[in-house]
Amino acid sequence: MNEEIKPKISYIVESLFYRKNIGNKLDFLLNNGDLKDAIHLSKKEFKDESPIIARENAFNHFQSIVDVLYDGLDKKYTTDEQARIDLQKYLDSGNAVELLGNNPRKKNKITDDILNGIEIYLVIETPLENNKEKPFNKVLIHGIRYIDYPERVDEGIIESLEGLIKENHYYQDNSYSTKDYITFLILFQIGGTVEPILKTPFDWNSFMKKHEGKALV
Repeated sequence: MNEEIKPKISYIVESLFYRKNIGNKLDFLLNNGDLKDAIHLSKKEFKDESPIIARENAFNHFQSIVDVLYDGLDKKYTTDEQARIDLQKYLDSGNAVELLGNNPRKKNKITDDILNGIEIYLVIETPLENNKEKPFNKVLIHGIRYIDYPERVDEGIIESLEGLIKENHYYQDNSYSTKDYITFLILFQIGGTVEPILKTPFDWNSFMKKHEGKALV
């Protein structure tokens, strides 16, 4: 493929979380708490002529944020799966309002904490001659987010899986180096096929065992 018409690939790490345990957000505000001091918001972009280098730098930055948050817990990072539990202290203010209907299985929580998380996005800049309508495409490939009900499937995980499949297609279609990051996911347990993706810290095998028999993809 002509180098000039290749889509440009970069990565963005976005984070929104609480610097400290503020408890119920409403009580915090009523007691003259300042959310500007309590909330951390950041966005950092990573670019390189070789997209896989930008990807490595994005994941290193992501991990550095996670490690700092673990310092605040006086703990050490062990696994991505455990981090999704431990870091809820920074993502859940405790201000959720639960809506109960006739069917307890359809209960839901209303909270702006749903915006909280640390996420990595693939950004694809398509040359204008190829895509005049939508030159930028931002795709989630990994993240740790606020969890409302731990027993439910986090929709962000499925979104990131779809993003990883798309990411690999862009790498392969444009002959970008993937180093040794390619792994093959056998998704039969959750209704899928075999998909090559670039590795992330997420444990897909554990996820598929936990949700075996559910058509998630």
